[in-house]
Amino acid sequence: MNISKEWTLKILLSFSGAFLFGLTILHFLPDLFIDYKSSYGLFILLGFSLQLVFEFLTLGIDHGHMHKDHTHKLRLPAIIGLFLHAFFEATPLASSHVHSENENHFHESFFMGLILHKLPVAIVFGSMLKHYVGKKRKSFLLLGAFALMAPLGLLLSDSIPGLQQYQHYFMAIVIGIFLNISTTILFEISENHKFNMVKFISIIVGFSISGIFS
Repeated sequence: MNISKEWTLKILLSFSGAFLFGLTILHFLPDLFIDYKSSYGLFILLGFSLQLVFEFLTLGIDHGHMHKDHTHKLRLPAIIGLFLHAFFEATPLASSHVHSENENHFHESFFMGLILHKLPVAIVFGSMLKHYVGKKRKSFLLLGAFALMAPLGLLLSDSIPGLQQYQHYFMAIVIGIFLNISTTILFEISENHKFNMVKFISIIVGFSISGIFS
């Protein structure tokens, strides 16, 4: 990945991280706790911890980051972790997730957050496939399989009888994942703790747009 593309990706990450964090704080958490249960907090912590496992498997690709010290490898555990991560994140999009008057707004906000989160991930994954897998057909198949994980997660959570009653717990876990991802992105974008105006503006824009969606 050349310098200009890497810089563009960092700006996109700044924006998407801020947008995802803003949506989680302003919309997803309040929506979850309308039907308050103290156990939701435990599931949020579970999701936060689960993301640590995903990050270990994917080497940070799952939040659109590619460290220079591990660009030389794209191994099976990283691909499996990336697929499982994408699969699980989409489960709250099942149509049975209900607070009736807010259902459509919830789905729109969550879907937009998921897209903006997955866009830099897909860019990094595609770049690594192109560079290290080599064969175009295999690269396209893997990228296509990655794109299908979220729809499969949605379909599974929506079709298994009895699973719908646990949707709020799935949402709590995904909120924990989102909090981990977004804060990791926002803390990682600062190079040598130097202030960068462009990245700062992209973060403010991300927060502002998340406020509109919430």
